[in-house]
Amino acid sequence: MDSLRTKLGIVLDFKELKKSNVKFIGIVTKPTPGDRYYTVYYIVEGPGIDPQREVRELQKISEGVKRTDIEILSARSKLSPLSLQVSYDWNPIGSVHWKRSTLDSAPRAYLEFKADYSYVTTTSGQYWYLVHTVTQGRAMASTVAVKSLETIIDANHPQNPWQQIEDWCPKNDGGPKTVYSYTFQINNAKEGSVSATVSYETSDGYYMKWKDRTSGYESRLDVIHEYYKQHYLRPDIAWGSQLTVEPSAIFSADPSKGMGRTYYLSLDHVVKGTFWVRGGSGAIYTMSAPPIKFHVTVYPWKIVEYDS
Repeated sequence: MDSLRTKLGIVLDFKELKKSNVKFIGIVTKPTPGDRYYTVYYIVEGPGIDPQREVRELQKISEGVKRTDIEILSARSKLSPLSLQVSYDWNPIGSVHWKRSTLDSAPRAYLEFKADYSYVTTTSGQYWYLVHTVTQGRAMASTVAVKSLETIIDANHPQNPWQQIEDWCPKNDGGPKTVYSYTFQINNAKEGSVSATVSYETSDGYYMKWKDRTSGYESRLDVIHEYYKQHYLRPDIAWGSQLTVEPSAIFSADPSKGMGRTYYLSLDHVVKGTFWVRGGSGAIYTMSAPPIKFHVTVYPWKIVEYDS
């Protein structure tokens, strides 16, 4: 909504209620910092309800919302991806939808991940796959902070020698900057040159550093992003905010190296998140969320997901 510079409204279509048995609808909203609204819907359905009782219940919910620390609930990324810009020649295949891992600690924090897959073919008969990932670390309290996120995409399977990593982003080590942008492409696709660009823009006072541990020989993308709040003396901890990054890669599958049938891609995904936590005594320590792990086989027409 920030980029569109527009307003967001809530609309309920009461005509559709004729098809349901909804008897009571309550809505509670509270403004948050940055012209956002925290919104709760209370919907009661079924026969024999007591409207006065539901009004009292809604009032309890409203009081709870008033007491909620909206500044924490509305914490958003201080490092905002402008999303992957993909040339139109890529053919979408499918997605692995959001997966979540929760920090095992009193302060709430989440590690979240999703991936999208697309492909093109080359003049030499190879299949090139774009694996676009989104990794998020979300701190939901002022006593927890994102320390680092690590994203791994591993195609180094001994039984699948025909697949390899061709290009990836980000590369090398870097940061801090206020704007980050990476472009990677292939030039011998049947459709011509195809590319993908990831760009980030940091909010004032926040930045990231990244370390690229990718091995082309092992066909394994491995990128760590570290998150900081700026301080006039030293980097500081970014309490209560969110980091979103998009490390991505292009892999190839060469049928000529596997009896002509190996046009698919076999990938292991591993995502790790480490958080700063401030205890009741004021001591600061690190904790890691359980890693997100799964395997996918990517075909030109579908993806098949397996839990690790």
